[in-house]
Amino acid sequence: RLVEAAEAAAERWRKREISNFDYLMRLNTLAGRTYNDLSQYPVFPWVLADYTSEKLDLSKETTFRDLSKPMGALNTK
Repeated sequence: RLVEAAEAAAERWRKREISNFDYLMRLNTLAGRTYNDLSQYPVFPWVLADYTSEKLDLSKETTFRDLSKPMGALNTK
């Protein structure tokens, strides 16, 4: 039943019937995550790299982090 619900959510997302946020919340809910339990708080991917600009330019590649690497491997320091 969980797999079918996840597949249905993915299909609705692909058809743009639900937003990115709604899709991720459905996946979090199916995984048992909730705002009511801090140890099971919903998880959202960290996709931005630019936290200094007053206005984000979503057409610039540098606005987003490199998703091919884990978070710990992004900073060379």
